[in-house]
Amino acid sequence: MKAVVALEHSILTAVWHMLANGECYADPGPDHFTRLNPAKAKNNAIKKLNSLGYNVTITPAPAA
Repeated sequence: MKAVVALEHSILTAVWHMLANGECYADPGPDHFTRLNPAKAKNNAIKKLNSLGYNVTITPAPAA
């Protein structure tokens, strides 16, 4: 029930912003949070792989 109320709240908030600003909804995209905080996304991926039993070594990719 809490999840339903949270979803309803987010929908109502989006609708209110669209009506108040007169703009259509612009989907931020599937990589929104990765672009917002790439270091956190990297750390979450490392933690997930560690929890699955993998040892992770990170090396920066060469500049293209």
